Amino acid sequence: MVNPGFEPAPEQLVLIESICQILEGMPLAIELAAAWLQILTLDEISTELGSGFDILATDARDAPRRHRSLRAVFEHSWNLLDNSEREILMSLSIFRGGFTRLAAQQVAGASLQQLMALVSKSFLHHNSKSGRLAFHELLRQYALEELRSEPERSESAHEAHAVYYADFMDFRWRQLQGERQLSALAEIEADLENVRAAWNYYQEPFNAPQIWKFMYSLWFVHWVRGWYLVGSEMFAGTARHQIGEQDAALRAFGMALQSYFMAWLDLSPQGYKLAEESVQILQHLDNPEAYVLAMHSLILNAFFQDRLEQFFMYTQVMLDFATQHQDKWLIAFSLFAFSMSELLKEDYPEARRQAEYHLKLCEEIGDQVHATVSLIVMGHAALAQEDLEMAWNSYRRCLQISHQIGFLYSLQTGTKYLGKVAISMGKLDEAEKYLLQCLEMTKEIGFVRDVINMYYEFARLAAARQNPRRAVELLAYVIQHPASLQIRLMEGRIRDSAEELLDSMKTELTQEEFRAAFEKGQDLELDQIYAELVVKNFKPVKKQ
Repeated sequence: MVNPGFEPAPEQLVLIESICQILEGMPLAIELAAAWLQILTLDEISTELGSGFDILATDARDAPRRHRSLRAVFEHSWNLLDNSEREILMSLSIFRGGFTRLAAQQVAGASLQQLMALVSKSFLHHNSKSGRLAFHELLRQYALEELRSEPERSESAHEAHAVYYADFMDFRWRQLQGERQLSALAEIEADLENVRAAWNYYQEPFNAPQIWKFMYSLWFVHWVRGWYLVGSEMFAGTARHQIGEQDAALRAFGMALQSYFMAWLDLSPQGYKLAEESVQILQHLDNPEAYVLAMHSLILNAFFQDRLEQFFMYTQVMLDFATQHQDKWLIAFSLFAFSMSELLKEDYPEARRQAEYHLKLCEEIGDQVHATVSLIVMGHAALAQEDLEMAWNSYRRCLQISHQIGFLYSLQTGTKYLGKVAISMGKLDEAEKYLLQCLEMTKEIGFVRDVINMYYEFARLAAARQNPRRAVELLAYVIQHPASLQIRLMEGRIRDSAEELLDSMKTELTQEEFRAAFEKGQDLELDQIYAELVVKNFKPVKKQ
């Protein structure tokens, strides 16, 4: 053993696992890394590995010379390759997280026979399930160092990589709107590291025509997966660029997409201003898709700002515009906001009618993502009319599709409302299951507003279970939190609902019991409540 006296504590096992993952299980690399435990901590070893693999060396005299460092091992193997194989590997080192055969052929000029030879020589490995090829990460770093030693070849490889992924994303935008939606999402996610590297390549110097090719697909995948913060930061860079007048549409569209994610990040005051400016620019330019998405950003921020008059006006403008352009996807996309506006106007039959039409269009074009939001509106309309069975079935169907897609918004909304409906139907165990699922997703995203709303729902569950003390504790915490001032669809402010339920609890407890529970609740903390609900009192929720 390298260090026979080393006995890792439980918390150190996580670091050891992380280091082994960095080294991808390579026995010699693990042995060389472990040798440093004589003078370095696990944290320090991990940090050193983040700077490169030169730390993976030993002076041990009993080790063969070419096994005394990982670099020596790589150099020996590298020298056994012919020139064309070395050139291909250098170009392939640009890829992050693997690549497809087609990408290898177009970026590195690698033939099928050459790829097969590199797999057989263990320089690449092939995943039979995904069909993708990849390096061992440490070997990729070595090949990348070799590439950087030849600046012209390096620049050419980076350019070819960026061009490939710009076209890759441009092509998948149409697929994301239709029947190949799920496949396109999976393909983008598999290559997300490569996509982001290509995006960054075109930032400096800024290449507007190539950046355009990424915009729609990047927005879509970040929206579906709930990567709101990353999405906001990514498009903020585009919005900040000083672009010439001929590319004003790109900057305005960047502002629109930044504002879209800002709405979900509780930044709607700033988001509304950005969206408003982007709409003013795009309405004078010939780019229907960008204009509709900008309008949607403005509508979304208007909702979170409780600007209902603007919300109603802009949803009608957006739908009219999409209809005039006779674009079925734009019409379907616009109908979601329009059906939501009917909900807010409390015209539930019309909201349901529009949602059903929206669902029909989504099914015709194969857009499963937006089909789920049709079902949410149908569920909301049924719930408002106290048709609990209809609401239950709509939300259940929404959840089934959302699990297949991995659409975070509909997963979060579907589980929350199934929990709400289950409470009203007296299905309290099912209500707990769905509310826990929703709370875990919400906490992971980090939306304090939605976490506070979930605590209100748990107070409702506690009240339904004849546990008024727990209900009062949760409600006392909710009403003192600033996020409780925010509104929810069809339900108004969180604080108003919490105060109404709290008032009803006064008859369930003595004055002394109520006061004690209320004071206890005011002393609670956000994470403490989460731990009590998810970690301590309940079984972990299985992710579907």
